[in-house]
Amino acid sequence: MKLSAIVRITDPEACLVKIYGLTILERTLRALERAGVGMAVLVTDSPEPIRKRLQKEDPFTLKIAFEKDSASALATISGPYFWIAEPLVIEPNLLKEMGEESREKGAPVGTTDARVFFFGEKIQSLPIESFEKQPGATLKKAGISFIEKKTEGRVYGVVRDKDSRRQIEKMLIRSLTKPTDGWVSRHLNRPISTTISRVLAHTPITPNQFTILTGFIGLATGFFLARGGYWNYLIGGALFHLTSVLDGVDGELARLKFKSSPFGQWLDTLVDNLSYLAGLGGIVYGVYVHGAPEFVRLSGLLAVVFAVLALGSLYFYLLRFKAGGTLLNVQYSFQNGTSTFDKIMRGAALFGKRDLFALIFFILGIFGLMPFALTYVAIMAFFILAFSIQAHLKGAPQQAQ
Repeated sequence: MKLSAIVRITDPEACLVKIYGLTILERTLRALERAGVGMAVLVTDSPEPIRKRLQKEDPFTLKIAFEKDSASALATISGPYFWIAEPLVIEPNLLKEMGEESREKGAPVGTTDARVFFFGEKIQSLPIESFEKQPGATLKKAGISFIEKKTEGRVYGVVRDKDSRRQIEKMLIRSLTKPTDGWVSRHLNRPISTTISRVLAHTPITPNQFTILTGFIGLATGFFLARGGYWNYLIGGALFHLTSVLDGVDGELARLKFKSSPFGQWLDTLVDNLSYLAGLGGIVYGVYVHGAPEFVRLSGLLAVVFAVLALGSLYFYLLRFKAGGTLLNVQYSFQNGTSTFDKIMRGAALFGKRDLFALIFFILGIFGLMPFALTYVAIMAFFILAFSIQAHLKGAPQQAQ
């Protein structure tokens, strides 16, 4: 059953304040949209300014209606619904969790500050005016128990003043760090990329446009590496590391502005890997044209073979198991294992992460040792190929079930 939502708007001007390119009201509606809400009823005495503003935004997948009071809004909807006291910044996963917990335990769920509630069904006996003023107390007085949902550590808050706005902005930026970020990404790349994202969030630049820009820088990397020589290798290594830093910006923009999409995921993955191949092809061409020790030349050949086979296997995995458009969704056998071998491989896998090997490439370029990166790539690509095959074997029985 499609979910609905009632959003009360007591201050039309305040809800149209922008945070990183989106109004607070749009952030509320986008979060509801991502949580599976099909209809949102906005309760306000001044619908026209809000209606005009929303018409300027990207189209919503949810239907938006306006009512002058909560009683009329309740009469408009049916089935389970969210009740939101005022537009706020909230992460979609928090809303999803509230809905799941309510369905599982058969009771309403409300945030600890009583600004957001999820009801599995309408409560006919609930006095609406009293509930609007004191939601938690009204429910308790009516003998209706509800589950409190904690919001500490989550992206959640109401903008009241400059301080609360600054706090929410910090929450949003902190939320851009991924659990899968390596050490280099977390401590070096991410602080730079989030700074860029904070600026670009106020511009019309889209995540996909920035992905394509990063792809052109990747092609430039291959061009310089193919020319050989210390300065070309240094510039190529610097550009390769730069693409690793900028690679986070498109995803950050997508999350900040609710622009994530399956197409964007696939575009990001394809452009990333074309950048890898451009850099790898550039180094291989450079060592064969400008000369290098025989084992480096052999490493280059093996690196190309293993890299192409590994990428082919990984893409086949995503398509075969419908795992989305990012290679981070590939489930390797050692990821959740407890054996010593699994732990060793989880540590070794860090050297296959883009943030670390891009930095290593740059360091090799500084010391004039860029061709030796081919040995590194050949070894890593071999292991990625081997474990991707194992991932196929592990996933096949699960798919059959």
